[in-house]
Amino acid sequence: MSHGLTEPVHWQGRQWAVTGYGIEALDGMYHVPFADIPDTGAARPDWLDALFRRYGTDGDDLSAALRVARMVRTEANATASKPVS
Repeated sequence: MSHGLTEPVHWQGRQWAVTGYGIEALDGMYHVPFADIPDTGAARPDWLDALFRRYGTDGDDLSAALRVARMVRTEANATASKPVS
C-alpha cells in the first residue's frame, strides 16, 4: 500500500522515498522533513535509530534514502547560494 507522495519525488525505493518534503515511507506511516535530516558526519538522530529498530524496516532502503536526501539537500543549498548574474 502506498500513499500520495509529496512532489517532486527525487528517488523511490522499495519502502522509502525522497520527496520535496524529505524522507517518506511509502505506506504513509512515517515522514521526516529535510530540516531533521542530519548532515554526513553528524550524530545519528533518535528518529533514525527508532526507524531502524522498527519491525519490518528495510534498513538498506532507509540508508539509501538517507544518502539520496543528503545529496538532494546539498544540491538545493548549492543552487540557492549561487549568485544571480
